[in-house]
Amino acid sequence: MPKPISKVTVHPPPGRPSWGGKGNLPLIYLGWGRRDFGKSPLPFHYDRGTNYFILMSGEIVLSLGKETRTVRGSTAILIDSDCPFGITQDQLENVSILVWVWKDRPQLPELHISEGGYLLLEMKTASLDALKDIHTRCRKEIAMSDSVLPSTLNALRQLLEVEILRASRPAAVTGDLRWELAHSWMMNNLSIHTPVPSLCDYLGMSPSALHRFFRSQAELSPGAYFRKLKWQEARRLVHTEGWQVKAAAYHLGYRHPNDLSRALKE
Repeated sequence: MPKPISKVTVHPPPGRPSWGGKGNLPLIYLGWGRRDFGKSPLPFHYDRGTNYFILMSGEIVLSLGKETRTVRGSTAILIDSDCPFGITQDQLENVSILVWVWKDRPQLPELHISEGGYLLLEMKTASLDALKDIHTRCRKEIAMSDSVLPSTLNALRQLLEVEILRASRPAAVTGDLRWELAHSWMMNNLSIHTPVPSLCDYLGMSPSALHRFFRSQAELSPGAYFRKLKWQEARRLVHTEGWQVKAAAYHLGYRHPNDLSRALKE
């Protein structure tokens, strides 16, 4: 007769950092730091809640139900409480982890886990700092242990799920969308005399990156493209809307009406 599989949150060997919750908190367990699962394997077991296991670096061998997966960091592993699992290592190296065990299943629909299932999500390394910050905030809130702790932990869990989802997805701002943002910003700020620094700040790009981006999109420098938009808007105001050149010049930030007059003749 096979030995029954325990349902327990397994704590690490002595000396490794962890926290185990008590009472009615939504958070059951926190683990962090470096681990050697070759020397101290995590035994095959059911956890008491949903395991959010973030493999920051290194490689582990993950046994899940009847299958075995080799997983490298950085990866998020979400494991349902009805999915038995264990962790070992083949590589002779420590791995770096962050672990949360929450009582309930994930709240975001995109992170839904079926009963007895799991989810593996490869993550961008640059996003790991945000997850570290959330883990640190959870530990600090637990240390305070005040009356709003359950609500604070629930809020941090929502933020955690958002950051896991964000870290596992491609960058939200594609080239086409960023171009739309850049073009729209220029059209709404045609009176600015030095648009490039402000546009760099708006898009979160360096001047050199912005220059390359505009060259790839419009075959013009940012300044030349801005002057082109300003000239086109000036022509529309004067020739289509019937504005006086002087009024259009001041509206669009030309230093002198003669500057606009010369531009319209070009």
